Amino acid sequence: MRIVAETIRTEARDPRIRNVTILRVEVTDDLRIAKIFYSSVDGEEAERGLESARGFLRGKIAKNLRIKFIPEITFVRVEEENGWFSQH
Repeated sequence: MRIVAETIRTEARDPRIRNVTILRVEVTDDLRIAKIFYSSVDGEEAERGLESARGFLRGKIAKNLRIKFIPEITFVRVEEENGWFSQH
């Protein structure tokens, strides 16, 4: 989670993801799939920005973790409405 959050905060140049907060990362036992839960006030624009940055983020994960397989990344937007959280 730290690698993704720091990369977005310090290295990503896409303005659509500047207001993204990484909330949680879930990785399968075989390390092949990672779900990244995030929130952003920019909604669908942030989602498009993250989709665009997917390859860049996978490259950073590969460089920092040095594992055999780099997980496929899925982004899950989490929104708060009236004190309740929902996933999109």
